[in-house]
Amino acid sequence: MANNAVSDTGPILHLTEINFIKSLEIFSSVLIPEEVSNELRKHGIKIPRSVKIKTLNSQSKDRVKVLTNQHSIDSGEAEAIALALQEKASYFLTDDLEARRVAKNYNLETHGTVGVVLRAFRDKLINKRDAIEKTRSLKNNSSLFITQDLISEAIKAIEEFS
Repeated sequence: MANNAVSDTGPILHLTEINFIKSLEIFSSVLIPEEVSNELRKHGIKIPRSVKIKTLNSQSKDRVKVLTNQHSIDSGEAEAIALALQEKASYFLTDDLEARRVAKNYNLETHGTVGVVLRAFRDKLINKRDAIEKTRSLKNNSSLFITQDLISEAIKAIEEFS
């Protein structure tokens, strides 16, 4: 079964900030639309080799207009959702709550940066100690707005994983 993902800017930015972009290896491919590529470059983030920029078809470009007009999401998030639908992605990666809500309306399985770290641990890309350190690092060393409660919950899940 395909294990492809489409990401908006947040997860790639935050994983880069905690030096854990290699966690994207848990997916067979990671795609981003042009607008996400532009947003990452504005943040000074070099697009990782493992991430491919994909052009939206005309139907998806029309969908972007609908998404940005009907919902409180920016064009990067709208393009990423449209690309996920276009490519029939297994996963949509975002840390934005409104983008997550919109994606769920389209039955997209959505995960944030914390979920990527947890899955990298579950898939044995990193050990328990490193998974806990990377999770804490999201709160302390990234621009991700995340509550201490969510960090504690994630660490608890790591510690209880058998």
